[in-house]
Amino acid sequence: MNKIENNNLIHRPPIVVVMGHVDHGKTSLLDFIRRTNVIAKEAGGITQSIGAYEIEHNGKKITFIDTPGHEAFSKMRGRGAKVADLAILVVAAEDGVKPQTKESIKIIKETKTPFVVAINKIDKPNADIEKTKNDLMTNGVLLEGYGGNISWQAISAKTGQGVNELLDLILLAAEMENLTYNPDKNASGVIIEAKADSRSGIIVSAIVKNGILKTNDRIATASACGKIKNLENFLGKKIDTLSPSSPAIILGFETLPQIGEEFTSGNIDLMEIQTESEKPSTQFIASNKDNLPELNLILKADVSGSLETLSEIIKTLKNENVKINVIDESIGEITDGDIKSAFSSNAIITGFRVKTNKIAENLAKAQNVKIISSEIIYELIETIQKEIKLLETPPPQGELEILKIFSQKNKKQLIGGKVIAGKIKNNNRLK
Repeated sequence: MNKIENNNLIHRPPIVVVMGHVDHGKTSLLDFIRRTNVIAKEAGGITQSIGAYEIEHNGKKITFIDTPGHEAFSKMRGRGAKVADLAILVVAAEDGVKPQTKESIKIIKETKTPFVVAINKIDKPNADIEKTKNDLMTNGVLLEGYGGNISWQAISAKTGQGVNELLDLILLAAEMENLTYNPDKNASGVIIEAKADSRSGIIVSAIVKNGILKTNDRIATASACGKIKNLENFLGKKIDTLSPSSPAIILGFETLPQIGEEFTSGNIDLMEIQTESEKPSTQFIASNKDNLPELNLILKADVSGSLETLSEIIKTLKNENVKINVIDESIGEITDGDIKSAFSSNAIITGFRVKTNKIAENLAKAQNVKIISSEIIYELIETIQKEIKLLETPPPQGELEILKIFSQKNKKQLIGGKVIAGKIKNNNRLK
């Protein structure tokens, strides 16, 4: 590492987030980069999900943040851009600028994150690089060679064409940003993932942005604190110290920190943390003044990031005819406690990337509690939408045969009839 004279600062590697429209190749690009760099190969094809990984290109390190690409993940993408030093905006050459591309551009500009553009899928027969560049210019992305200063590279994440050149652009942009850290400072950085494990306790993924992170340091965020018992790099290898820009796995938090929180660490005695009452509630329950049918949900997910994402998507499922209530949300497997809660609140348990333990499974059958779960978030959302549809069009409670209409006045009718099926009650709607 190169020390900068006079102020004891040291250059650090860039932290990069990949953004863009769904299906434009962000995941393919991240996978190709991970698969073809030296550091990741040492992990033996490691698939450990900690939200970030580190590569080496031309002898220099780059850290990539893994963030989902659908528009519903805008909150996570926004946070990713905040954590990141640089962004890669991926745009498919066959599609051009799409809704999530525009959203990504907005986030990048709002967070003032320097970025480069990757025009992807140039291997496709209908790829049109010139049209894509014009599309970007129309949307305020002023590219180099077209009167602007935003670097761009045509690539194929499938074949790898242009990817090395894209990484060169990232390193060049990092040099221009002059990214540094102070080794004499206590470590600070950002929480990028957190989960509770039955064997290991609280497992936190974080990226250091300044100082040196050390085993046995005290560590704190606004909502949680602890002492670092175990420190691992993104490959899962135990280490004693960690330098900035590197992703870390931390064991030692006493409670679960929130994703996106900044942390500080060091040999400090006093940690200021929020009390439970000060924490913002993650639950939302819609009012039901209109006496509409209600869909009650209990959300479960494997990690905090997944849970937050699921919760954010459900908040977008607004419906004029059905009230959607999230009764509770937590991470970890579905337990008998969740079943009891669902039974008492007439809720459906929605599990994202979680299993149901045997006791809970048996109890759910006995109490007729519905559990919907999937490894794919959009399958869950489709199932929830089906539940909403069922509540929108409830089966008729009864049928009435009209025998006589006595009067019709001001859109009101007085009719006579007889019930031929089911029951008719006061205030029932008639069709």
